[in-house]
Amino acid sequence: MQQAALDREAIAQWSAQSTWLGLEVESAEVLGGKPEHAFVTFTARWHDGNGEHSHKERSSFVQNQGHWYFIDSTVPLKAGRNDGCPCGSEQKFKKCCSAYVI
Repeated sequence: MQQAALDREAIAQWSAQSTWLGLEVESAEVLGGKPEHAFVTFTARWHDGNGEHSHKERSSFVQNQGHWYFIDSTVPLKAGRNDGCPCGSEQKFKKCCSAYVI
């Protein structure tokens, strides 16, 4: 999955300085397919040293073995169109998640 490309140290530092206040899912659009994909609109709320914040976004998700995973289009993938999909579906990237991250 893409999570290997994330800067875990930076995320851990940011998270340690923040208090989560909530996550509200506003809508979910299941697109189907194998594996199943969806767009989810949500608002995350947290507090840190600079006050209270909220962040709203519409993101892509893919289902793999009964679990939903966030597809982060801001993290570059090292997958060619004919490579296996990083989501683990055993399909080619171009037939699976490429349309949701490009």
